[in-house]
Amino acid sequence: MHTIHLLSDLLINQIAAGEVVQRPASVVKELLDNAIDAGSKNIKIIIKNSGKQLIQVIDDGIGMDEIDARMCFEKHATSKIAHTDDLSKIQTMGFRGEAMASIAAVAQVEMETRLHEATTGVFIAIEGSKIKKQEAIATSPGTKISVKNLFYNVPARRNFLKSNPVEFKHILEEVQHAALARTEIGWKLYHNDIEIYNLSTEKLSHRMVHLFGESYKKQLIPCKETTNIVAIQGYIGKPEQAKKTRGEQFLFVNQRFVKSSFLNHAIKYAYDRLLPADSFPFYAIYLTIDPQLIDINVHPTKTEIKFQDEKALYAILQAAIKKSLATHHVVDSLDFEQDTNFSLLRFSNPIQVESASTHSTKERNYTQFKVDGSTTSLTSPKDWQSLFPDHKAETETSSLSQNIGTVHYEEGAGKSIQLYTSYIIVQVQSGALLIDQQAAHERVLYDKFIDHFQNKNGASQQLLMPEYLSVNSVDYMVLLDNKAILRSLGFIIDPFGESTIIIHGCPAELKQHSAKQLLEGVIEQLKWNNNKQKLEISECFIRALAKKASIPHGIKLNGIEIDALLAQLFSSTNTMYTPDGRKICAKLSKDNFASLLK
Repeated sequence: MHTIHLLSDLLINQIAAGEVVQRPASVVKELLDNAIDAGSKNIKIIIKNSGKQLIQVIDDGIGMDEIDARMCFEKHATSKIAHTDDLSKIQTMGFRGEAMASIAAVAQVEMETRLHEATTGVFIAIEGSKIKKQEAIATSPGTKISVKNLFYNVPARRNFLKSNPVEFKHILEEVQHAALARTEIGWKLYHNDIEIYNLSTEKLSHRMVHLFGESYKKQLIPCKETTNIVAIQGYIGKPEQAKKTRGEQFLFVNQRFVKSSFLNHAIKYAYDRLLPADSFPFYAIYLTIDPQLIDINVHPTKTEIKFQDEKALYAILQAAIKKSLATHHVVDSLDFEQDTNFSLLRFSNPIQVESASTHSTKERNYTQFKVDGSTTSLTSPKDWQSLFPDHKAETETSSLSQNIGTVHYEEGAGKSIQLYTSYIIVQVQSGALLIDQQAAHERVLYDKFIDHFQNKNGASQQLLMPEYLSVNSVDYMVLLDNKAILRSLGFIIDPFGESTIIIHGCPAELKQHSAKQLLEGVIEQLKWNNNKQKLEISECFIRALAKKASIPHGIKLNGIEIDALLAQLFSSTNTMYTPDGRKICAKLSKDNFASLLK
């Protein structure tokens, strides 16, 4: 019996959809590409239930006649290329002829379209790659496509979609990319009948401010360079405005948003010695290059690209960025010794300490601790065992013993040592423990915030003067959609005009922090969280908050501060690993030390 057979058209299109249509944002991107290629001057996007229920794109482009309207749903049917040579000079956004066929295979699609010179248009309803209805209708010039119930016939794919705020965040990003690439087009975006964007045609700098907020007026540095290989223009951000996570780096090639780690490295390296460690600058750079010198036919999503002469392009781009920084008097003498993102960070749960710290203020003041809400005082680092009155009796059942074996502290050897202002080593009966101070504090904070969320007992510290946080539309929607989660953790926020949040309170444990910087950092961590497993949005917020508020490497701690951190760690739910699986501590046996000297 023969086992090899041809696949059905529906199955072929559903397989193709696995590459082209990964989530609602993928549909938005493909429909916007088609609307742009149709020469539209105005594009409206209507979203319901984060694209799971409805994605509608309305344009005033050239439209289609009856035959083209039917043909656009066929696989590998396109008006944008005809010969092999066309692949080397593509200037349209789409060209593969896969998008509409793939979308129609996994959704219920309706299309209304009309040529400008025609008196009537055509309506087509297609479901599961099968035409359900086609008729002549009266409609406006251009095209309106409605994609309903995405993945209705592929429930396994629908189950893999993230929460509504996460999916809508991805849609917002695709609209941002398109709006930045095409400032000559007017854009409107509605989500659940709420207007998110209403952008008229405008110059690039105005478009950026309208997308990202008024605060960007002060940080934009123009960048422009023209050579016989490439023309470069756009804006870069000032080094002091750099953020701790990626996300506001936009690179366009011939008005197409692309991802290129090679060119991103060129831009980042141009900021060498100007940025704090592990920080990323804002930039929106536009490259105009001969289509024959690039290959965009690399990936179905068309966001990856290959260049014929990458080394030359790398050097030119880097030189252009350095020139812009120098022209605007940004030099490498900037002092980032005081890292504003961490300048106000403190441990949670302070313990009242009677003896004064002998360390200088430059070494940071983390002497205020509290354990389990008690007011127990420590007069000497030698007394840290008093935090565990029944420690020896409970060792066998503690989380520490479950992970790294029974730990007994030597009499008179309870002192711990900080190494490289990043790690803590403490002696135990069978050897020593090496602990990552940042990972340890992250675990402590995570446990605390999990408890607050589950029991809804997160205390909030009212701010004497409310703080105002201006954010872009993506951040704004994420914050408001998750206002209840933030409240359970201690943040009290309200909308204050367009793209501005007013902060009335922050978690009581973090009252020494800058509420504005802390919340902004949490959003950065949340937006670009690369969790491999599917997590609830509340879990993502809690992990992001714990990571942002944890004490970073490079911070000097005194003995009392170290003891308090270890006390909280050893009473945590998991002494060995952070919430995202990074190792907190390692046990070094006596034999390990002895072997080093043989």
